[in-house]
Amino acid sequence: MCKERVKCRPVGGNTSRKESEPALTTRIAEKKFSIKQAAAAIGISPSGVRLLLNKQKLGYYQSGTRRIIGEGHLDAYLATIERNKAGAQLR
Repeated sequence: MCKERVKCRPVGGNTSRKESEPALTTRIAEKKFSIKQAAAAIGISPSGVRLLLNKQKLGYYQSGTRRIIGEGHLDAYLATIERNKAGAQLR
């Protein structure tokens, strides 16, 4: 039985482990961002990042009450934004 101290909150609220999710060692090695750092990286305010986290538009890891955004979470969010932008231009 494996117990993790850090929970991963993927986009959409599905917390079951899938084969497409990165392995634990990959998640440990990835760069992590605080809410302020993530806000600076994507060009919005920290309150905007909190809104995205609360609406499950941006995934995160949770350690106690602290929410930590992984580089993979940011990449996935930015890819979604790009897809939505491209889809809107096609219409």
